[in-house]
Amino acid sequence: METSVKVFTQISEFFDYLGADQAASITEVLAPATLDSDPKFPFICSRHYADLIKKSAEPEALMREVLPLMAEREKVPGFVDDPVGDLPAGKSDCVIQKYDKRALVVSTATCGMRCRFCFRKNYPFQNIPDIAGHVGNWLDTHTDIWEVILSGGDPLTLGPGEFRDLVETIAVHGSVTTLRIHTRLPVIRPDIAMQHFELLRELPARFECVLVSHVDHPDELDEESQMVFGHLRFSGWTLLNQSVLLKGVNDNAATLEKLSHKLFTQGVLPYYLHQLDHANGVAHFEVDDDRARELIAEIRTRLPGYLVPKLVREIAGEKSKTPI
Repeated sequence: METSVKVFTQISEFFDYLGADQAASITEVLAPATLDSDPKFPFICSRHYADLIKKSAEPEALMREVLPLMAEREKVPGFVDDPVGDLPAGKSDCVIQKYDKRALVVSTATCGMRCRFCFRKNYPFQNIPDIAGHVGNWLDTHTDIWEVILSGGDPLTLGPGEFRDLVETIAVHGSVTTLRIHTRLPVIRPDIAMQHFELLRELPARFECVLVSHVDHPDELDEESQMVFGHLRFSGWTLLNQSVLLKGVNDNAATLEKLSHKLFTQGVLPYYLHQLDHANGVAHFEVDDDRARELIAEIRTRLPGYLVPKLVREIAGEKSKTPI
C-alpha cells in the first residue's frame, strides 16, 4: 500500500501500510487480543517510523514503542500521573525549574509520534498562544538562568516562525549562554527537523548549543537521521543521546552495544540510559534494576567508556538524576 499520509492515527491504516504479512507476524508476537483500539493516550505514528519498522531486523521491538496495548489500562502500585515531579516544579504555565539556574520550557503538546512509554503521557499540556512572550516575561525576572532546555511534546514540531520567535526571545536574555533541545524528530520526522535548519545552523554563534536526541533502538537510525545529525554537527552543535531501557525493545546487551556504535557513526554520543519513569500506563515496559546493572556491566566490557551511557533514574524532588 502506497500512501501520501505522513502520520497515521488509525491502527488499521497503519497495519495496511505495513502490509498483511508483516502486520500479521508482528501482531502474532505482540498478541493481537491485547491491542487497545481506543486508547486514552492516542495512537500516532509517522510514516517515516513505519518505514523504519518495515526495514527493521527486529520490527516487533520498534512496534512495541508505538502500539497501544490493553496493559496501559492497568493500575499498578507505584505508577502515577506525574512520576518525575513536573507539576510541583512548575514556575509558570510552560516553565519547569528543577535544577539550579536552569529552566525547562514545555514548548508544545505536539509530538511526531506517541511513544507508549512517555513519562508525560498524563501531563496536563497547554499550548500557549504566545509561547515566546510567555517565556520572555519569565526570563525577565529570572536573570540567573544560564541554560534553557526546550522540551515538550517536541519543540521542533513548532512552526518555523513560532520556533524562531521563541529562540530569539531567549537570545535577548544575556544570562542564557546555553540552549539545549530535546527531540525525537531526527528518527520520527526528519523532514520537520530539517525545516528548522536555517535557524539551527546560526545558533552556535549565539549560544553553546546542545541537542539531545531520544533514540532507543539501533534500527531507528537511518540515512535520514544521519543527514540531520551531520548537518547539526557540522554547524557546531554538541550531539548527545538518551535512551529509555524498555522491556522487549532494548533490554539486551547486543542491542545496546549496537545502538551506541550506530549513534557514534552518526556523530552522537550516548549520554543517559534511563530507567523507566513510573507513569501510569507504562509498567509493562519495566526492567528491574538488577537486570539493568547487569546490562551496563556487560556492555562496559564491550565498549570504550565514552560509548557507555550512564544508567540513571529521575526521582521527583531530587536536584539531579540518580545513578543506579
